[in-house]
Amino acid sequence: MKTTALNNMMNDILIVDDIQDNLLLLKTILELNGYHVHATQNPKDTSKILKKNNIDLVILDVNMPELNGMELCKRIKKNPDTAHIPVILFTAERTSTEDIVSGLNGGADKYLTKPIQEPELLAWIRASVRDKIVFDSTFRQISEERRVFEQACNEAPIAMILYDSMGTPAYMNPGAQAVFSKFSSGSRTRIKPPYGLHPSVIKLLRSLYAKSLTARRRKRSNRAETEWTLPDGQVLIVLMMILEKDEKDPLGNDYILVLTHTPQKDLPFDTDTFAIRYGLSRREKELINLIFQGLSNMEIGEQMFISEHTVKVHLKHIFDKVGVKNRTSLIRKLFG
Repeated sequence: MKTTALNNMMNDILIVDDIQDNLLLLKTILELNGYHVHATQNPKDTSKILKKNNIDLVILDVNMPELNGMELCKRIKKNPDTAHIPVILFTAERTSTEDIVSGLNGGADKYLTKPIQEPELLAWIRASVRDKIVFDSTFRQISEERRVFEQACNEAPIAMILYDSMGTPAYMNPGAQAVFSKFSSGSRTRIKPPYGLHPSVIKLLRSLYAKSLTARRRKRSNRAETEWTLPDGQVLIVLMMILEKDEKDPLGNDYILVLTHTPQKDLPFDTDTFAIRYGLSRREKELINLIFQGLSNMEIGEQMFISEHTVKVHLKHIFDKVGVKNRTSLIRKLFG
């Protein structure tokens, strides 16, 4: 048996197999190669282990009597807290193409069958763990960008609300809380919606979302302005923007920004300082202001009297100078 230890001491792997001999053999191989291994013969212990530990990879035996590996894989992938963890399905029985397709469709990252050579097994494990490490690094970066973004939103003089793709409020700044908290009959309204928000407030926020979405669809644009009346008769002038989805964003849900309308001079960031910091031209600074207003490339071109292709070229130059990949990351950077 090859026992060359690798530098994997920070990588935690969970093995779930109801047969003790198989469990101990795989556990020994992984530990000799430097991995920290969690092992259980009871599939029902999986969620408990995942909750208590930062697991980088889960290896599941397919054929377990009470809860088979495919079903357990589906449960792991359906849970938002564990969906990002790579899962390898492992079986000693003859496997049909249909079984493999079913396992992969269920969320498994790899479906391996015995006999398999140890070097090949370890190669698949290293590749899966490497993917998890990249995910964790990206997650930390995006989380920090989001923290800076929300901190800046907290200081903005306007009401700002971020919705996820399902229309559920994911963030409210103090300006928005001041507008909506008076409609809560309880005292549980907090900074992090929807958790802790009174149902009546969530209902209002979803109504605002629906109204804004309807206005946007009518205009056929990523940006739409509309008026919306609160239960107390107060009329809000709101602006809705669809932020581009960041495909590398593990959180991947804050795409929609609704805010009370604000004049250009009251934007919650200083474009002059931002332009100087990143060496942006006057034209590029103007384009950034239009991006924040939620205009599409075509609409920006119409405003600046340039072609849509030229807008894309300017955008690429801006992204390169600022060090971002898309509009969403750029907007977050503006608040930094």
